[in-house]
Amino acid sequence: MNSAVAALKRSNFGKAGRQGAKALFAFTARSLQQASTLLVTLLAARFLPPAQYGIYSLGIVFIVLVQTMTYTGFYQFILTTKDDDKAVLSTCFWMIVGLVSLASLGLALAAFPLEWIFQAKPLGTVLLLLALIQPLASIGAWSSAALLRRGEIMRNFTVMFAQNLVALVGGVLLLWFWHSIYALVAFRYLRVMTGAVLYAALGRDRPQLLFRKDLARKATAFSVGLYGSRLLNFLARYAADLLLGLLHSPAAVGLYRFGSRVATGATDVINQPMLSFAATQFGAAARQDKDLAKPLARFAGTITLLSGMVGAVIIVFARDVIAIFFQTSYMAALVVTYAMALRGAASAGQMLVEPAFAAMGRTGWVMLFDMVATAVSVAAIFIASPFGLEALAWTQATVVLGTSAWAFWLLNRRGHLHTQPAIRAFAGAIALSVGYGLILLACQYELATLSWAPLPTLGTGLSVAVLVGIAVVVLAARLRLFSFQAFSG
Repeated sequence: MNSAVAALKRSNFGKAGRQGAKALFAFTARSLQQASTLLVTLLAARFLPPAQYGIYSLGIVFIVLVQTMTYTGFYQFILTTKDDDKAVLSTCFWMIVGLVSLASLGLALAAFPLEWIFQAKPLGTVLLLLALIQPLASIGAWSSAALLRRGEIMRNFTVMFAQNLVALVGGVLLLWFWHSIYALVAFRYLRVMTGAVLYAALGRDRPQLLFRKDLARKATAFSVGLYGSRLLNFLARYAADLLLGLLHSPAAVGLYRFGSRVATGATDVINQPMLSFAATQFGAAARQDKDLAKPLARFAGTITLLSGMVGAVIIVFARDVIAIFFQTSYMAALVVTYAMALRGAASAGQMLVEPAFAAMGRTGWVMLFDMVATAVSVAAIFIASPFGLEALAWTQATVVLGTSAWAFWLLNRRGHLHTQPAIRAFAGAIALSVGYGLILLACQYELATLSWAPLPTLGTGLSVAVLVGIAVVVLAARLRLFSFQAFSG
């Protein structure tokens, strides 16, 4: 009997270990895209002045607008609809590629007029080159959605991991030996082309000459609200860059985007993979008619804790990182970094509106939420922009905290979800993140009293942050504010 119990325990332990390893790999694969983009663009800030960095940042703002059409709408319809697999995949392939191709053509035609409007040469050439590769990127997005729909989760993560690892290594080498804005363009090309080759070799599905009009109408009705929502999200997130470019200069955009990139790039390493996990898990729960309040609470606590801890690390160590690794001209962006780190930590409620309402098939509420949130955000940007980077950044952080609170209210009143566990997890995760940040601040103060060189001091501080962070995650899991179940799908 004892041997049987021991064998069962070993079996359960082995199963838990395998699940944990899969979850870690899935998260790594998801987050490596954000990590590679962050590292490469930060490396660019080491070699490029703020004005050149600002021109590339303006270009990426418009590319992000095209990419919002790639990973939402029809992409999410593939994940959530119960219709026939073959018809869904084939119809949505032509719709995704067609929509992105039209958007890319529009951007290519607008490239040089935009360069003239912003007085930012060579913005037109950068935009034209980046627009040309977007249709190929949309094929990779469709392949990813097809694998996730068929349950080939680990295969999809394997492709993502390899794609982003190649892009990271290639991007670093490109910038190290070619100190040019076009090295960043080449980095984008490398990522897209690597993904296209890998999905073609390892994907389970191929495009078919099948297009069902009834399914296309259904997918369009499902997606309109989501596309409208993403457009509004885009305006809320990037209106500041556009206004700074128009009212001030590309250098101001460069400083703002650098400060924002240090913070949002790091928190996006957490938030973007978790948002993908959320879309998949909410979609699966909806197809199986399960209660959506459980994944809502699971992701509200997990996202907030992880992004809050990353934000705490950024706030405590950002000054030292900029002083050691970047040009001193970027120190002016530090206040933007602090505000954006807090904004990322407060965004969980806002992030979860889309996957939750999409799973319910009520995407109109997503668009309404983002319409109001964007109106408030853009109005705040117009008011704050003339007062400089600091006022602009802190205004944005305040707006996101308010819209996250409203998001939970909307999910409760209009989505009819039991949101109290999610709110409790959100508040508890914020409290733990604040405590974690205070511990790191105390450690940094003690390290500052030692006569060490800057780099060893920073390395020691970050090592302490990792060790304390592990302890905080374990504590949060025991308090049910953090769930490893979020790292799947």
